[in-house]
Amino acid sequence: MNIEEQLADITADLVERDENNPFLERIFSQKAGVWEAIAVLCNNLAHIKTQLEQLQKPLVGTLQATWLDYPNSEHGEGYCVIIFFLEELHWSSVALYNRQWFLQRLAQRQNVIE
Repeated sequence: MNIEEQLADITADLVERDENNPFLERIFSQKAGVWEAIAVLCNNLAHIKTQLEQLQKPLVGTLQATWLDYPNSEHGEGYCVIIFFLEELHWSSVALYNRQWFLQRLAQRQNVIE
């Protein structure tokens, strides 16, 4: 697997796997369009740090992410796109995500805890 495929796998895991919900919480706490380093957004997600360190060649540059509202989604309201970008490789990936659903689910979990 080449480095671009590995990055695609890592970023897909960030939006798909429940264990990576802290990433989603952090990125959605940012204003739309604000870029942040994955290292910051994945603070305390040791398995992601390990995956990035195990890439075939050393990762040069800063893998970053942001999100933008996507009101025209054919899936309905509440969707956004999460954009991952690594300038040095001219690599990017975009994920369509239901931000509204995630935030509602997060609020429900926090109410259960309280």
